[in-house]
Amino acid sequence: MPGYSREIFEVRVEDKYLCSACRLVLREPFQTYCGHRYCKSCLDEIFEYAFPDRAIKRDIGDLPVKCLNAGLCEWKGKAEQYDEHQETCEFVLIPCPKQGCGKQVMRMDLAAHLEKECAVRQVKCKYCAQEILLKDEKDHLFICPQVPVNCDFCGKKKIPRAQLQQHQDEDTGDCKRLKVACRFAKVGCQAKLEREKLNDHIAKNHVDHLNHLLDNHLTLMEKVNLLKQNPQAQHMQQAMASKQEEMRHKYVAMETRVATFEGIVAVLNREIEKCSATIEAYERQRRQDREIIESIERKMKSQERIIALKDVALAEQDLRITSLEMTSYDATLLWKIQDFTRKRHDAITGKTTSIYSPCFYTSRTGYKMCARIYLNGDGMGKGSHISLFFVLMRGHFDGLLRWPFRQKVTFMLLDQNNREHVIDAFRPDPTSSSFKRPTSDMNIASGCPLFMPLSQLESTRHAYVRDDAIFLKIIVDTSDLN
Repeated sequence: MPGYSREIFEVRVEDKYLCSACRLVLREPFQTYCGHRYCKSCLDEIFEYAFPDRAIKRDIGDLPVKCLNAGLCEWKGKAEQYDEHQETCEFVLIPCPKQGCGKQVMRMDLAAHLEKECAVRQVKCKYCAQEILLKDEKDHLFICPQVPVNCDFCGKKKIPRAQLQQHQDEDTGDCKRLKVACRFAKVGCQAKLEREKLNDHIAKNHVDHLNHLLDNHLTLMEKVNLLKQNPQAQHMQQAMASKQEEMRHKYVAMETRVATFEGIVAVLNREIEKCSATIEAYERQRRQDREIIESIERKMKSQERIIALKDVALAEQDLRITSLEMTSYDATLLWKIQDFTRKRHDAITGKTTSIYSPCFYTSRTGYKMCARIYLNGDGMGKGSHISLFFVLMRGHFDGLLRWPFRQKVTFMLLDQNNREHVIDAFRPDPTSSSFKRPTSDMNIASGCPLFMPLSQLESTRHAYVRDDAIFLKIIVDTSDLN
């Protein structure tokens, strides 16, 4: 339903409240991105009658273009080839595929960037051969177990970091400058000195060490004598012996149980290995299936593109067949315009001001022509008359025809009651560019801007409009043509 009439409003309605299509006051208003406002029903109607413009697409596709990277790329071609070129142009900036890099490089430099420049590319540590990101290389060197380091005590160089602790171990290490405790520390020697001087210390202080051992032994003997004299200690000794025997039996039982469990664990390990092998086989199969699915998907997309192209070709073929079915070769065109009310409304609102007829010919090798009608008039007839014009079109046999065009043209709007047809005719002006040999698809239209008053369409005596359709007849006089 179109917008509200302005007449129902008691105040002047500003233009911003008008529908851009029907020019009435907005009913259920919608606004588009470009800022225009439409009634909901008008917007629905616009989209309902929208269709792909293949002719314009074809014309644009034939236009010459050049690569945006003209300073570097010398490619030139047609617009329809541009997207395909951009997919392969070596000078197009593309983002690095490595996540976290974000740098854009020319397609021709991508391989070198990935190999030498990308901050998130994988590199091998030269010490441990571990795969790491280039940006993490410095941090890795602080923890790498194979990086050579120096001993702070003896100054030995190029010790792998993982072996430094072993080198400096007090009991098993080989660092000669590390200060270690004397072997007799547990019996009282307080000396702490470098490992290479330990043997000299023991050799020079054996008397002191023997005294420490003797003192320690005497102390232990005193404690043993005290324990022997204490009945409670003897009882505790017996209890400890009994407990020790009990623990020995438990230990034997535990060893038996552990041996049993070890057998079970071995069996379980074999089962786990079998499961791992099965899982790996499933993973390989899954990867193969995924590759097959991706291949099928690529083939399906390719087929969909082929089908879409065939659909376009079929649609164009249908249009061509329809045009051929309606084409006349006897210098007469009978043109039926359906949906007259809607098309006249489109002409009034300016959505579609004119309509072209199918083409027709004076003969198989004759002039190619069509008609053009303005249902709300054009020029001096705008808003008051139907304007009807004759158009010469470029044909295959124009080189064999007489120019300028001189044939009489008759227009007829048929009364569907067969009472009184509207008839007008004209003879071409040989000096007008409209009737010279066409150098483009169509010449400038020429005809009758005041063909018929719009008020006459409403006449009850005639049936110029019936079943929401009108019939026009265009006749070209060919009596003087061979």
